[in-house]
Amino acid sequence: MTTGSIATGDATAQISEIINTIGSLSAQAQGLSVPVTTAQKLRNSDHHIYLMFESNDKNGLVVGILKVGRKSLYVFDPSGETVNVTAPCVLDFYVHESRQRGGLGRELFEHMLREENIQPDELAIDRPSEKLLGFLQKHYGLSKKIPQMNNFVVYEGFFASKAHNSSDIDGRRMHITASPNTNLFGPTFTTTEERRRSTSQTRTNVAPMPIIAQPPVGRYAAKRPTCSMAQIIHNSPTAVSTEPNR
Repeated sequence: MTTGSIATGDATAQISEIINTIGSLSAQAQGLSVPVTTAQKLRNSDHHIYLMFESNDKNGLVVGILKVGRKSLYVFDPSGETVNVTAPCVLDFYVHESRQRGGLGRELFEHMLREENIQPDELAIDRPSEKLLGFLQKHYGLSKKIPQMNNFVVYEGFFASKAHNSSDIDGRRMHITASPNTNLFGPTFTTTEERRRSTSQTRTNVAPMPIIAQPPVGRYAAKRPTCSMAQIIHNSPTAVSTEPNR
C-alpha cells in the first residue's frame, strides 16, 4: 500500500474525478446526503487530503481517503466554559468496504499523524461515525470525550495541546448566556472582557440627564383664554373676550 498527499493546486481532471468518486463513497458510508469531500471544495480551501492506493503498475486503485484541516471552533473546555480555538480537525475518513479490517485505516491515519506532526488527542473530529469512534478507542485509547454543542468531538488532552492557537484560548474565553429567547434565537456568547465591562457599568451610578422643557412656538405659543363655562358653574365673573366676532 502507498499513501500520498495531493496538493490542491496540482489537481488534474483525472485526480478530480478520483476525489469526487471516493468522496461520494465516503458520504454514502456515513449516511450523508452531500459529500464532505469534493475536488471543488478542496480547491477553495487549505485542507489537506491523503489518498491511499494499491500499486498496480500504472493503474493504482484508490482505497482510502483522509481529509484534515485547521478550523476555528467554539468548544467547551473541561470546566464547561466556551472557548474559541483554531485546531487541526479530521474532516473526512474512509476506507473502501472491500479493504476494511486489514489495517489500512490505521496505516493511513498514522501517515497523516506523521505528516502533520500531531497527536491523536490534539484533533477535533467532525461528525465521527460509531465506527470511527471505535477505531480511535481501539488504536489510540481515546474514550473520554468532552461534551460539545456542535458536531465536533474532542477528547481529554485536547486543550493541553500546543497544536492550537493558545492566544485564542486565553484571549477569547466565552460564556453562554441563557434567556427566554435562547430557544428562538440560539445562545448568546459574551467574552470575559465584555462581562467585566458590563458589570463595571452596572455598578457605576450615573446621574440622570436633566429634562429641559422646550418653549412652545408658533400658533401654540399664545395664551389660552379663560374657560368661561367653569366660571359660570362656580359663580365667578366672566372674563370679557377681546377677540373680535368673526
